[in-house]
Amino acid sequence: MKKIIYTTIALLISFNVYANPQNIKADDIVLTEEQNKKLIELKENLKKEISPIWEEIQASKLRINEIEKKYFELFWEMLTEEQKAKYQRHIKQ
Repeated sequence: MKKIIYTTIALLISFNVYANPQNIKADDIVLTEEQNKKLIELKENLKKEISPIWEEIQASKLRINEIEKKYFELFWEMLTEEQKAKYQRHIKQ
């Protein structure tokens, strides 16, 4: 799963670097009407293909945050009140 996500991100970045289809307009590079229609189709297909992956990434981030919170709470429970106070003073700096 991670390999798929990283590969997809790499492809997205490289595609955006070379083509950046979100910002290309027919007038900018004088596309023909046929090319413009194809570009619109490419953009739509790109979005359809990538959207579910971004949704997975967002869901994964939420799960990661929940897991991190759980382990921080376990860490917090093991601290003494004095250690908690020192920790809180330290993060406020």
